[in-house]
Amino acid sequence: MDSSRDRNQTMGILTGIAIILVVLGHLDMNELSVFGLFPYYSFHVFVFVFVSGYFYSDRHESALLSYIGHKALRLLVPYYICNLIYGIISTVLSSRGFTYCNPISPYRFLIEPFLGGHQFGLNFAAWFVPALFMVEVVNILGRRFLTLIRLTDEHLQVVHISRDILIFICTLAAGIVTVYLAQGGHVWGLYKTPGRILFMLPVYELGILYRSRLEAYEKRIPDALCIAILCTVQLIIYMVAQGMLNYSVVWCTSFATYAWVPYATAVTGIWLWLRVSRMIADSTPGRALDRVGSSSYHIMMHHIAIFWCINLIMSGLCSCLPDMLPFDNALFLSDVNYAYLPGGMYPWKCLYLAAGVLIPVCVHSLCRKIRYGSGGPAGLS
Repeated sequence: MDSSRDRNQTMGILTGIAIILVVLGHLDMNELSVFGLFPYYSFHVFVFVFVSGYFYSDRHESALLSYIGHKALRLLVPYYICNLIYGIISTVLSSRGFTYCNPISPYRFLIEPFLGGHQFGLNFAAWFVPALFMVEVVNILGRRFLTLIRLTDEHLQVVHISRDILIFICTLAAGIVTVYLAQGGHVWGLYKTPGRILFMLPVYELGILYRSRLEAYEKRIPDALCIAILCTVQLIIYMVAQGMLNYSVVWCTSFATYAWVPYATAVTGIWLWLRVSRMIADSTPGRALDRVGSSSYHIMMHHIAIFWCINLIMSGLCSCLPDMLPFDNALFLSDVNYAYLPGGMYPWKCLYLAAGVLIPVCVHSLCRKIRYGSGGPAGLS
């Protein structure tokens, strides 16, 4: 797995696994949490940040405006197109009693995506897109500034440290301080957006550092030994944190224990699924997950709306067929993550999972074939 192509396939698989974990999390399905040892909300959002950092290149620093423009075109333009569509839908639904939907306004359409990202309900999972854009912009601006003050690898040779290591250490320290302040209730209001950026940035820098310095060493560890070490370390973290490993990246809240724990679980969770991704690369499941990963943007943007459409269909069927089990209209109106489970049948959630993942994959694949013939741009990186 030494070629760039293989590495990209591995990262594609990792992205595919991560977006499935996001959908599972929104359905409150914990089947892939390894018996609760690796809960999704302790690392899954950070997978996308890590992968995006992995694909960063220093060559972009010589074309700063071009890089930012490219990222805006790739991330923000499709986001705002979808945001407009969901804003219109949300306006209609808010008048029909759906409490998680809000009428569209200039502020909600333009500004709120960078502050919270939950402005229109059905696309709330896409809050990550503007957040990732801000992290990428802060990263390149910071690196460009270090170049201007002549803080490069050549100048750091005297202290035997690379710029990537120095940046990671500094951003990690800032991130831990941010978590500590958030635990005291200080990362809120106007501080929420910069807090979110500072919280996410170390993992982006870790992706850069992994590719430049760590990957070659990490690959040498045998698979069985690697997984055994990860599970052992995670068990220790789990015990130290008394099982309270989940946190909210979007709100920069819910840090229940030591300020370093979110980064420790981010590393163990990412590393576990990275190793799994490498192990299944070139297999049929690996190729399928790679395809899912290439559609991660579309799954993130639309899977909640797909859940809503399934609920709408079920609501109509329940009203037309009196023999069907009752549909909870109150929850449908008030809970954006509501899933209809006839008779409380938990496996029924698999319908939502399959639809939330496969419909965006199929639509994206069809659009890509129409536009490119085959292949095309992939993922969030």
